[in-house]
Amino acid sequence: MITIDQPALALHSCDVPGYLYQMQTTYKMPPNASASDLVYWISSTVNQSAEMRLANVVINTHGGPGALYTGGGGATPITDASAFAPLRNFDIGTLWIVGCLVAIGSNGFAFCSQLATTIGCDVIAANDYQFVERRFLGGNPQPFGAIDDFEGAAYRFGPDGSNEVYSIHDPLAEGYN
Repeated sequence: MITIDQPALALHSCDVPGYLYQMQTTYKMPPNASASDLVYWISSTVNQSAEMRLANVVINTHGGPGALYTGGGGATPITDASAFAPLRNFDIGTLWIVGCLVAIGSNGFAFCSQLATTIGCDVIAANDYQFVERRFLGGNPQPFGAIDDFEGAAYRFGPDGSNEVYSIHDPLAEGYN
């Protein structure tokens, strides 16, 4: 489990398994949410926070190499990080992307790196399939202010264009199935 400092925002795609992460502000996105919708929700939450900043933003969607699938069959994936440029003027600490395979391959690394440099914050995303722990599938949420560990390797992409391994987690070694 990863503790997420507050104030934080969690955005859940309408079709992810469960509505698990609870932050100071938590939204369930409607089907076919666009990048401009995400920008609006994030910027509005910053503007409404007493601190005028977010320590963390968690985006919980389905994913693919360099892509965020924000809900519903046939939805166009978000693959253009430049759409997040309006967030550059906001104080956002770290953007956590909880989605399968977002940081895999050259497309994944390019998208995550561009996202970090465009917004001006750290971005953390993984290169493997992400699984919801069995105990949470019954609708039991994670503890407030926490997300589950990433499967596979998770990378931190810096606003300066750098990247490094954030964590490596093998759920099969721990007996998950």
